[in-house]
Amino acid sequence: MSLDRGQLLKDACDQALDDPAFAPAGGVTHCNQAVQLIAAIMGYSGFAGLLADQIVALMASSPDWRAATGSEAAIYALSGGLAVAGMSSKRLGEAHGHVAAVYPVGMGHSASLGHDVPTVANVGKFCGICLSTEAFPVAVGEADYWIWNPAE
Repeated sequence: MSLDRGQLLKDACDQALDDPAFAPAGGVTHCNQAVQLIAAIMGYSGFAGLLADQIVALMASSPDWRAATGSEAAIYALSGGLAVAGMSSKRLGEAHGHVAAVYPVGMGHSASLGHDVPTVANVGKFCGICLSTEAFPVAVGEADYWIWNPAE
């Protein structure tokens, strides 16, 4: 019996989005914890205990992760692979970075950027399925994307 990894990824994202513990409260957000949960369900435990900035730094430097275009990240998620969008606090000009799992539904047109961008499962100042340009401020450019390359 084959496991439908695309459905597993969708279910993992939906679980994180529906978790009341990840709802923003008092200015505290939980994007890192949501991405940790989704990644763990997909078989990756390397984000455990990390904050968003640390997750971004890990993806940028680990051989387990590969930088990708938005299109590559969306296609990878559609095939059931774990892809993550992120921005560091330095790039955001904020106290904390932000990360979101790429949701396996394809891309949508961003009028702000003038091209298609991935859909993400955003847990942060608001929680929901949205275009990456709604989860990350376009004033500083498009989010960075990474895909997980599990050891075969």
